[in-house]
Amino acid sequence: MGGPGNDLTNASISTRGAGLSPQQMAHPQRHYLGRINELLQDETHWLDLGCGRNLVPRWLQGHAELEAELVACASLLVGADLDLSALRDNRSCHVRLLATATALPFADGSFDLVTSNMVFEHIEKPQATLAEIRRVLQPDGTLLIVTPNWLDIVSLMAQLVPNRWHGGIVSRVETRQQADVYPTFFRFNNPRTIARRLREAGFTRWHVKQLMHPNVYDHVPIVAGIEHTWHKLAQWIPEVCGALLIEAVA
Repeated sequence: MGGPGNDLTNASISTRGAGLSPQQMAHPQRHYLGRINELLQDETHWLDLGCGRNLVPRWLQGHAELEAELVACASLLVGADLDLSALRDNRSCHVRLLATATALPFADGSFDLVTSNMVFEHIEKPQATLAEIRRVLQPDGTLLIVTPNWLDIVSLMAQLVPNRWHGGIVSRVETRQQADVYPTFFRFNNPRTIARRLREAGFTRWHVKQLMHPNVYDHVPIVAGIEHTWHKLAQWIPEVCGALLIEAVA
């Protein structure tokens, strides 16, 4: 397992998955969870912000074994979320707290690692959230985020469609229930502004990986064609790739 931020440089951006077909590339979740595994150490105090019902998505092959392995690697895993129903279902975190991201109930420097899995697109006040995460991180602690790129085709559709319609649409094309579909704001999803926000929050080093995304809507005829075309375009224009893996050091 590697130490936090050992290969980070200030404000760097790279692309993963270019040159592969959407069927060949690893899902962004694999990149994110693999990096968590590299960062974890026996004494790690870990906060998962927006922990939801599971640490690892249930649709990911081998999710139960992977989740158990990650949890076992940490000394302490705290999950924080605003959804009480999701918190009650979560059985992975050692401690579960109903808490807002802009006012975390922890002392300064409480954690070595803070993670956030597909949450920042839902955060209305990312600058205040980043400052609060920086406060609860120890010096040289790591923040790891995976979130959609604002120019991914699904993100663009979400930005065009009013939030009040998201639940009904998503519940028809995915396995998620309407209760698990949250409003989106996409205020920390543009690589051009991420560096500025991290710097203003007090982070010293960061790296943004633009991750290609496999096709996931093959079962929805019209959407499948649009998604396939967009993902092929992303092979040539990485700025429209599917997801962002953001790693920053306090």
